[in-house]
Amino acid sequence: MTTEKRNDEIDLIEVFQKLGKGFVNLLNQLFNWLYQILLFFIRRAILIGIIVIIALGVSFLKFKTSPRYYSSTLEAHSNAMSSIDMINYINNLHELFIEKNISGLQSKLGINKDDLNKIKDVKAYKVVDFDMDGIPDLIDFDEKYETSDSTISRSRFVIKVEVFDQETFPAIQQSIIGFIDQNQYIKERNKIRKRQLNELISKLDYEISTLDSLQKSEYFNKTEEPNTKAGQILIMNEKETQLYHSQIMGLYKEKQRLEETLELRTEPITIIQDFSTLSVIENNLISYLKFWGIIGIILGILIAILIENRRKIGEIISDSKMK
Repeated sequence: MTTEKRNDEIDLIEVFQKLGKGFVNLLNQLFNWLYQILLFFIRRAILIGIIVIIALGVSFLKFKTSPRYYSSTLEAHSNAMSSIDMINYINNLHELFIEKNISGLQSKLGINKDDLNKIKDVKAYKVVDFDMDGIPDLIDFDEKYETSDSTISRSRFVIKVEVFDQETFPAIQQSIIGFIDQNQYIKERNKIRKRQLNELISKLDYEISTLDSLQKSEYFNKTEEPNTKAGQILIMNEKETQLYHSQIMGLYKEKQRLEETLELRTEPITIIQDFSTLSVIENNLISYLKFWGIIGIILGILIAILIENRRKIGEIISDSKMK
């Protein structure tokens, strides 16, 4: 038994020793790999640096020769239909801008060619509401969220416009609203929505009037009962009157909410925040330097790797030719 135990102990020690050696070898290989990479960058630092400088020079040239364009966003509430449907409809304009379909854009937006050339793009985006409290938490500019996601607002959306002239924002806003208003389907849906709201308000008025009459009738009828039961009847009456009061107040609040909706959201969309002239420059110098700087670094490393392994690459090419 003692011999078996000792053998087991020896086996465990050997296992741990092998694991320790394996771990040390792995660390050594890792440090050696990092050391080789460091040497590679030291050897080719001048080459990579020159290529990066050339790329940065190209970025500066691009910045100087390209026109500046600005972006601004409009936040809106979709009334006639869901925000997803409204986004899809507005993004028909985005497709026309991609295709550079000037005649199509002119007919949709009613803008002449000179003013249209001042607009780079129009696109609508989903709004994410994580807390489901009606307050937007995020604009899905990267389009990461599916339309089926429960956090996507079904009422709010955002339109982003990119222009070459900031003075164009008010005109393009009116053109987009006109583009929405000219759609017959949207117009009919909005008419139906307003008619249904008016019908609901009328129905609520009737219900409030009925409850109010019922409350008064029961109150006055029960207060005329014999005095011997007055205390008991008064207590019952107070309970029922309080119940009617709660119902009536609830109906009043619902009516006020519908009236507010009808007053503030008469059009197919309601602008919550319009395009601001305090726009963002999309293609500033920093954006060009970042983009071309990254390209310069990648290109410099690739060229350095090719030069570093030119002999091996030459051998591979010559071997392939021999075959």
